[in-house]
Amino acid sequence: MPDTKSQKILFVISSMRNGGTQKIVKDLFIYFKSFGCEIKVVTFDKKFGSYNYMIKKFSICLNLSKRSKTIFHAFFYNFKRILSLRKIIRQNPEAKVVSFLYSTNVITILSKFGLENKLIVCERNDMEHQKVGVMWHGLRRFLYRYANRVTTNNKKNCKILEKYTKKEKIFFIPNHIRPKKLNINRKKKIILSVGRLHTQKGFDILVKSFSSTKALHNNWKLVIVGQGKEEKDLKKLVNKLNLKDKISFQGFANPYSWYRKSSIFVLSSRFEGTPNVLLEAMSMKLPVIITDRCPGGMYYVKNNLSGLVVSSYNVLALSKAIDKLIYNKGLRNKLAKGSLSYVKKLADHRKIFKQWHQSIFN
Repeated sequence: MPDTKSQKILFVISSMRNGGTQKIVKDLFIYFKSFGCEIKVVTFDKKFGSYNYMIKKFSICLNLSKRSKTIFHAFFYNFKRILSLRKIIRQNPEAKVVSFLYSTNVITILSKFGLENKLIVCERNDMEHQKVGVMWHGLRRFLYRYANRVTTNNKKNCKILEKYTKKEKIFFIPNHIRPKKLNINRKKKIILSVGRLHTQKGFDILVKSFSSTKALHNNWKLVIVGQGKEEKDLKKLVNKLNLKDKISFQGFANPYSWYRKSSIFVLSSRFEGTPNVLLEAMSMKLPVIITDRCPGGMYYVKNNLSGLVVSSYNVLALSKAIDKLIYNKGLRNKLAKGSLSYVKKLADHRKIFKQWHQSIFN
Protein backbone atom coordinates (compact mmCIF):
# COMPACT_ATOMS: atom_id res chain seq x y z
CA MET A 1 0.00 0.00 0.00
CA PRO A 2 1.20 3.55 -0.68
CA ASP A 3 2.56 5.64 2.18
CA THR A 4 -0.27 7.84 3.46
CA LYS A 5 1.42 9.50 6.41
CA SER A 6 0.65 13.23 6.51
CA GLN A 7 -1.82 12.85 3.63
CA LYS A 8 -5.04 14.86 3.82
CA ILE A 9 -8.56 13.54 3.24
CA LEU A 10 -11.83 15.45 3.17
CA PHE A 11 -14.87 13.22 3.63
CA VAL A 12 -18.02 15.00 2.45
CA ILE A 13 -21.46 13.79 3.55
CA SER A 14 -24.74 15.62 4.09
CA SER A 15 -25.16 14.39 7.66
CA MET A 16 -23.37 12.30 10.28
CA ARG A 17 -26.53 11.22 12.05
CA ASN A 18 -26.90 7.49 12.68
CA GLY A 19 -27.11 5.44 9.49
CA GLY A 20 -25.37 2.81 7.38
CA THR A 21 -23.29 5.19 5.25
CA GLN A 22 -22.36 7.17 8.35
CA LYS A 23 -20.99 3.97 9.91
CA ILE A 24 -18.82 3.47 6.83
CA VAL A 25 -17.49 7.04 7.07
CA LYS A 26 -16.76 6.64 10.78
CA ASP A 27 -14.86 3.38 10.24
CA LEU A 28 -12.88 4.86 7.34
CA PHE A 29 -12.06 7.89 9.49
CA ILE A 30 -10.67 5.62 12.25
CA TYR A 31 -8.75 3.48 9.74
CA PHE A 32 -7.04 6.34 7.91
CA LYS A 33 -6.42 8.23 11.14
CA SER A 34 -4.43 5.21 12.35
CA PHE A 35 -2.09 5.73 9.36
CA GLY A 36 -1.38 9.31 10.37
CA CYS A 37 -3.66 10.96 7.81
CA GLU A 38 -5.05 14.41 8.51
CA ILE A 39 -8.81 14.04 8.10
CA LYS A 40 -11.77 16.39 8.15
CA VAL A 41 -15.42 15.39 7.75
CA VAL A 42 -17.46 18.09 6.02
CA THR A 43 -21.21 17.99 6.71
CA PHE A 44 -24.20 20.16 5.83
CA ASP A 45 -26.07 19.13 8.99
CA LYS A 46 -24.77 20.09 12.44
CA LYS A 47 -26.30 17.12 14.30
CA PHE A 48 -24.24 14.00 14.97
CA GLY A 49 -25.50 10.52 15.81
CA SER A 50 -24.51 8.93 19.11
CA TYR A 51 -22.21 6.42 17.36
CA ASN A 52 -20.48 9.16 15.38
CA TYR A 53 -20.09 11.84 18.03
CA MET A 54 -16.42 10.91 18.55
CA ILE A 55 -15.44 12.54 15.24
CA LYS A 56 -17.34 15.80 15.73
CA LYS A 57 -14.18 17.69 16.74
CA PHE A 58 -12.60 16.69 13.41
CA SER A 59 -15.57 17.96 11.42
CA ILE A 60 -16.51 21.12 9.54
CA CYS A 61 -20.24 21.78 9.64
CA LEU A 62 -21.56 24.14 6.97
CA ASN A 63 -24.95 24.31 8.73
CA LEU A 64 -26.75 24.32 5.38
CA SER A 65 -29.24 21.46 5.80
CA LYS A 66 -32.38 23.58 5.39
CA ARG A 67 -35.31 22.02 3.55
CA SER A 68 -36.34 23.75 0.32
CA LYS A 69 -39.95 24.90 0.13
CA THR A 70 -39.76 25.81 -3.58
CA ILE A 71 -37.47 25.10 -6.52
CA PHE A 72 -36.01 28.60 -6.10
CA HIS A 73 -35.10 27.81 -2.49
CA ALA A 74 -33.50 24.57 -3.68
CA PHE A 75 -31.29 26.39 -6.20
CA PHE A 76 -30.37 29.05 -3.63
CA TYR A 77 -29.41 26.60 -0.85
CA ASN A 78 -27.51 24.29 -3.18
CA PHE A 79 -25.62 27.25 -4.63
CA LYS A 80 -24.63 28.23 -1.08
CA ARG A 81 -23.50 24.65 -0.41
CA ILE A 82 -21.39 24.65 -3.57
CA LEU A 83 -19.69 27.95 -2.72
CA SER A 84 -19.06 27.00 0.92
CA LEU A 85 -17.68 23.58 0.04
CA ARG A 86 -15.53 25.01 -2.76
CA LYS A 87 -13.93 27.41 -0.28
CA ILE A 88 -12.96 24.48 1.99
CA ILE A 89 -11.56 22.44 -0.90
CA ARG A 90 -9.50 25.44 -2.11
CA GLN A 91 -8.08 25.79 1.40
CA ASN A 92 -6.94 22.15 1.24
CA PRO A 93 -5.36 21.83 -2.24
CA GLU A 94 -3.49 18.60 -1.38
CA ALA A 95 -6.49 16.81 0.11
CA LYS A 96 -8.18 13.81 -1.46
CA VAL A 97 -11.94 14.50 -1.50
CA VAL A 98 -14.28 11.56 -0.86
CA SER A 99 -18.01 12.27 -1.22
CA PHE A 100 -20.97 10.05 -0.25
CA LEU A 101 -24.52 9.76 -1.64
CA TYR A 102 -25.89 11.07 -4.92
CA SER A 103 -26.95 14.68 -4.18
CA THR A 104 -23.83 15.39 -2.13
CA ASN A 105 -21.75 13.81 -4.90
CA VAL A 106 -23.24 16.20 -7.47
CA ILE A 107 -22.67 19.21 -5.21
CA THR A 108 -19.08 18.12 -4.54
CA ILE A 109 -18.27 17.67 -8.24
CA LEU A 110 -19.62 21.17 -8.98
CA SER A 111 -17.65 22.56 -6.03
CA LYS A 112 -14.39 21.10 -7.33
CA PHE A 113 -14.51 22.30 -10.94
CA GLY A 114 -11.17 23.85 -11.89
CA LEU A 115 -9.43 22.56 -8.76
CA GLU A 116 -6.77 19.84 -8.82
CA ASN A 117 -7.88 17.71 -5.85
CA LYS A 118 -8.49 14.04 -6.54
CA LEU A 119 -12.22 13.32 -6.15
CA ILE A 120 -13.84 9.98 -5.33
CA VAL A 121 -17.66 9.83 -5.27
CA CYS A 122 -19.49 6.94 -3.62
CA GLU A 123 -22.89 5.43 -4.50
CA ARG A 124 -24.47 3.46 -1.65
CA ASN A 125 -28.02 2.60 -2.77
CA ASP A 126 -29.76 0.66 -5.56
CA MET A 127 -29.45 3.11 -8.46
CA GLU A 128 -32.13 1.35 -10.51
CA HIS A 129 -34.95 1.71 -7.99
CA GLN A 130 -33.95 4.66 -5.79
CA LYS A 131 -36.08 7.69 -6.65
CA VAL A 132 -33.77 10.67 -7.01
CA GLY A 133 -35.84 13.08 -9.09
CA VAL A 134 -35.36 14.05 -12.75
CA MET A 135 -32.93 16.91 -12.07
CA TRP A 136 -30.63 14.93 -9.76
CA HIS A 137 -30.73 11.94 -12.09
CA GLY A 138 -29.72 14.09 -15.05
CA LEU A 139 -26.96 15.86 -13.12
CA ARG A 140 -25.58 12.54 -11.87
CA ARG A 141 -25.48 11.11 -15.40
CA PHE A 142 -23.73 14.19 -16.75
CA LEU A 143 -21.33 14.99 -13.91
CA TYR A 144 -20.00 11.63 -12.67
CA ARG A 145 -17.61 11.51 -15.62
CA TYR A 146 -15.72 14.41 -13.99
CA ALA A 147 -14.93 12.46 -10.82
CA ASN A 148 -11.57 10.69 -10.74
CA ARG A 149 -13.20 7.55 -9.36
CA VAL A 150 -16.70 6.29 -8.60
CA THR A 151 -17.13 3.58 -5.98
CA THR A 152 -20.23 1.52 -5.33
CA ASN A 153 -21.06 -1.28 -2.91
CA ASN A 154 -23.00 -3.46 -5.34
CA LYS A 155 -22.14 -4.90 -8.75
CA LYS A 156 -25.45 -4.00 -10.39
CA ASN A 157 -24.59 -0.33 -9.92
CA CYS A 158 -21.30 -0.92 -11.76
CA LYS A 159 -23.25 -1.89 -14.89
CA ILE A 160 -25.50 1.17 -14.59
CA LEU A 161 -22.54 3.51 -14.05
CA GLU A 162 -20.78 2.15 -17.14
CA LYS A 163 -23.49 3.79 -19.29
CA TYR A 164 -22.14 7.26 -18.51
CA THR A 165 -18.81 6.81 -16.71
CA LYS A 166 -15.61 5.23 -18.00
CA LYS A 167 -15.33 1.63 -16.84
CA GLU A 168 -11.78 2.12 -15.54
CA LYS A 169 -13.05 4.80 -13.13
CA ILE A 170 -15.60 2.50 -11.48
CA PHE A 171 -14.62 0.50 -8.39
CA PHE A 172 -16.71 -2.12 -6.62
CA ILE A 173 -15.98 -1.92 -2.88
CA PRO A 174 -18.33 -4.11 -0.81
CA ASN A 175 -19.44 -3.20 2.68
CA HIS A 176 -17.29 -4.47 5.51
CA ILE A 177 -18.06 -5.88 8.93
CA ARG A 178 -15.98 -5.96 12.08
CA PRO A 179 -16.58 -9.28 13.88
CA LYS A 180 -18.26 -9.24 17.29
CA LYS A 181 -18.19 -11.87 20.00
CA LEU A 182 -20.75 -14.58 19.27
CA ASN A 183 -23.21 -15.80 21.86
CA ILE A 184 -25.58 -18.33 20.30
CA ASN A 185 -26.95 -19.88 23.49
CA ARG A 186 -29.63 -17.28 24.11
CA LYS A 187 -31.69 -17.69 20.93
CA LYS A 188 -35.39 -17.10 21.47
CA LYS A 189 -38.46 -17.29 19.29
CA ILE A 190 -37.82 -13.83 17.91
CA ILE A 191 -37.94 -12.69 14.28
CA LEU A 192 -35.87 -9.52 14.04
CA SER A 193 -35.74 -6.63 11.59
CA VAL A 194 -33.58 -3.52 11.93
CA GLY A 195 -33.61 -0.25 10.01
CA ARG A 196 -34.98 3.23 9.47
CA LEU A 197 -38.78 3.22 9.60
CA HIS A 198 -39.22 4.39 6.02
CA THR A 199 -41.33 3.17 3.09
CA GLN A 200 -38.18 1.91 1.34
CA LYS A 201 -37.56 -0.61 4.12
CA GLY A 202 -40.88 -2.41 3.62
CA PHE A 203 -41.78 -2.86 7.29
CA ASP A 204 -45.47 -2.69 6.34
CA ILE A 205 -44.88 -5.69 4.07
CA LEU A 206 -43.15 -7.50 6.92
CA VAL A 207 -46.00 -6.80 9.36
CA LYS A 208 -48.60 -8.06 6.87
CA SER A 209 -46.50 -11.14 6.13
CA PHE A 210 -46.03 -11.91 9.80
CA SER A 211 -49.79 -11.60 10.37
CA SER A 212 -50.43 -14.52 8.02
CA THR A 213 -47.67 -16.83 9.27
CA LYS A 214 -48.07 -19.76 11.61
CA ALA A 215 -45.55 -18.06 13.88
CA LEU A 216 -48.48 -16.36 15.63
CA HIS A 217 -49.68 -19.67 17.04
CA ASN A 218 -46.24 -20.93 18.02
CA ASN A 219 -45.21 -18.18 20.46
CA TRP A 220 -42.95 -16.36 17.99
CA LYS A 221 -42.67 -12.58 18.15
CA LEU A 222 -41.56 -9.93 15.67
CA VAL A 223 -39.18 -7.25 16.95
CA ILE A 224 -38.47 -4.10 14.91
CA VAL A 225 -35.50 -1.93 15.90
CA GLY A 226 -35.32 1.57 14.43
CA GLN A 227 -36.90 5.00 14.21
CA GLY A 228 -38.48 6.99 11.40
CA LYS A 229 -41.46 8.85 10.01
CA GLU A 230 -43.43 5.64 9.28
CA GLU A 231 -43.60 4.64 12.95
CA LYS A 232 -47.13 5.92 13.60
CA ASP A 233 -48.55 4.30 10.48
CA LEU A 234 -46.84 1.01 11.25
CA LYS A 235 -48.22 0.98 14.78
CA LYS A 236 -51.70 1.70 13.40
CA LEU A 237 -51.31 -1.26 11.05
CA VAL A 238 -50.22 -3.49 13.94
CA ASN A 239 -53.28 -2.43 15.97
CA LYS A 240 -55.57 -2.96 12.98
CA LEU A 241 -54.27 -6.53 12.62
CA ASN A 242 -54.59 -7.16 16.40
CA LEU A 243 -50.88 -7.92 16.69
CA LYS A 244 -49.94 -5.55 19.49
CA ASP A 245 -48.90 -8.45 21.74
CA LYS A 246 -46.91 -10.12 18.97
CA ILE A 247 -44.98 -7.19 17.45
CA SER A 248 -42.81 -4.75 19.40
CA PHE A 249 -41.07 -1.56 18.30
CA GLN A 250 -37.80 -0.95 20.14
CA GLY A 251 -36.95 2.47 18.70
CA PHE A 252 -33.32 3.38 18.21
CA ALA A 253 -31.24 0.84 20.12
CA ASN A 254 -27.99 -1.08 19.85
CA PRO A 255 -29.09 -3.98 17.63
CA TYR A 256 -26.38 -6.41 18.77
CA SER A 257 -28.24 -7.41 21.92
CA TRP A 258 -31.19 -8.30 19.66
CA TYR A 259 -29.02 -10.17 17.16
CA ARG A 260 -27.90 -12.39 20.03
CA LYS A 261 -31.44 -13.03 21.26
CA SER A 262 -33.12 -13.60 17.90
CA SER A 263 -33.46 -16.71 15.75
CA ILE A 264 -34.33 -15.21 12.34
CA PHE A 265 -33.47 -11.91 10.65
CA VAL A 266 -35.66 -10.41 7.90
CA LEU A 267 -34.82 -7.63 5.45
CA SER A 268 -38.11 -6.79 3.72
CA SER A 269 -36.95 -3.72 1.78
CA ARG A 270 -38.62 -2.60 -1.42
CA PHE A 271 -35.09 -1.84 -2.63
CA GLU A 272 -31.64 -1.57 -1.05
CA GLY A 273 -27.96 -1.12 -1.77
CA THR A 274 -26.01 -3.10 0.81
CA PRO A 275 -27.51 -2.63 4.27
CA ASN A 276 -25.01 -2.87 7.12
CA VAL A 277 -27.66 -4.44 9.34
CA LEU A 278 -27.76 -7.47 7.06
CA LEU A 279 -24.00 -8.02 7.43
CA GLU A 280 -24.26 -7.47 11.18
CA ALA A 281 -27.00 -10.11 11.46
CA MET A 282 -25.04 -12.58 9.32
CA SER A 283 -21.88 -12.00 11.35
CA MET A 284 -23.90 -12.91 14.46
CA LYS A 285 -24.78 -16.25 12.84
CA LEU A 286 -28.43 -15.51 12.11
CA PRO A 287 -30.34 -17.17 9.26
CA VAL A 288 -31.59 -14.33 7.06
CA ILE A 289 -34.40 -13.64 4.61
CA ILE A 290 -33.94 -10.83 2.08
CA THR A 291 -35.79 -9.53 -0.97
CA ASP A 292 -34.50 -9.78 -4.52
CA ARG A 293 -34.28 -5.99 -4.84
CA CYS A 294 -31.24 -5.92 -2.59
CA PRO A 295 -28.45 -6.43 -5.15
CA GLY A 296 -25.68 -5.66 -2.67
CA GLY A 297 -27.17 -8.08 -0.16
CA MET A 298 -27.37 -10.85 -2.74
CA TYR A 299 -23.59 -10.69 -3.05
CA TYR A 300 -23.55 -12.32 0.42
CA VAL A 301 -26.88 -14.16 0.52
CA LYS A 302 -27.06 -17.20 -1.75
CA ASN A 303 -30.51 -18.73 -1.74
CA ASN A 304 -30.71 -21.87 0.45
CA LEU A 305 -27.00 -21.62 1.27
CA SER A 306 -26.54 -18.48 3.35
CA GLY A 307 -30.14 -17.29 3.51
CA LEU A 308 -33.47 -17.20 1.69
CA VAL A 309 -34.30 -14.78 -1.13
CA VAL A 310 -37.93 -13.80 -1.82
CA SER A 311 -39.61 -11.48 -4.29
CA SER A 312 -39.85 -7.86 -3.25
CA TYR A 313 -43.36 -6.56 -2.42
CA ASN A 314 -44.58 -10.19 -2.14
CA VAL A 315 -46.39 -10.62 1.19
CA LEU A 316 -47.24 -14.27 0.57
CA ALA A 317 -43.70 -15.25 -0.46
CA LEU A 318 -42.26 -13.65 2.67
CA SER A 319 -44.85 -15.39 4.86
CA LYS A 320 -43.93 -18.76 3.35
CA ALA A 321 -40.22 -18.12 3.88
CA ILE A 322 -40.80 -17.25 7.54
CA ASP A 323 -42.90 -20.39 8.04
CA LYS A 324 -40.23 -22.44 6.30
CA LEU A 325 -37.65 -21.35 8.87
CA ILE A 326 -39.75 -21.47 12.02
CA TYR A 327 -40.71 -25.10 11.33
CA ASN A 328 -37.28 -26.30 10.22
CA LYS A 329 -34.60 -25.87 12.86
CA GLY A 330 -32.17 -27.88 10.74
CA LEU A 331 -32.53 -25.38 7.90
CA ARG A 332 -32.11 -22.48 10.33
CA ASN A 333 -28.87 -23.99 11.58
CA LYS A 334 -27.63 -24.64 8.03
CA LEU A 335 -28.34 -21.07 6.89
CA ALA A 336 -26.86 -19.64 10.10
CA LYS A 337 -23.57 -21.41 9.43
CA GLY A 338 -23.71 -20.34 5.80
CA SER A 339 -24.40 -16.70 6.63
CA LEU A 340 -21.43 -16.52 9.00
CA SER A 341 -19.17 -18.27 6.50
CA TYR A 342 -20.10 -16.01 3.55
CA VAL A 343 -19.83 -12.77 5.50
CA LYS A 344 -16.42 -13.75 6.91
CA LYS A 345 -15.17 -14.48 3.41
CA LEU A 346 -16.70 -11.53 1.55
CA ALA A 347 -16.92 -8.72 4.13
CA ASP A 348 -13.53 -8.96 5.88
CA HIS A 349 -12.84 -5.39 7.01
CA ARG A 350 -9.07 -5.73 6.57
CA LYS A 351 -9.36 -6.63 2.88
CA ILE A 352 -12.00 -4.01 2.20
CA PHE A 353 -10.09 -1.21 3.94
CA LYS A 354 -7.15 -2.04 1.64
CA GLN A 355 -9.49 -1.58 -1.33
CA TRP A 356 -10.48 1.87 -0.02
CA HIS A 357 -6.81 2.64 0.53
CA GLN A 358 -5.95 1.80 -3.07
CA SER A 359 -8.98 3.60 -4.49
CA ILE A 360 -8.17 6.86 -2.73
CA PHE A 361 -4.37 6.92 -2.98
CA ASN A 362 -3.40 4.94 -6.12
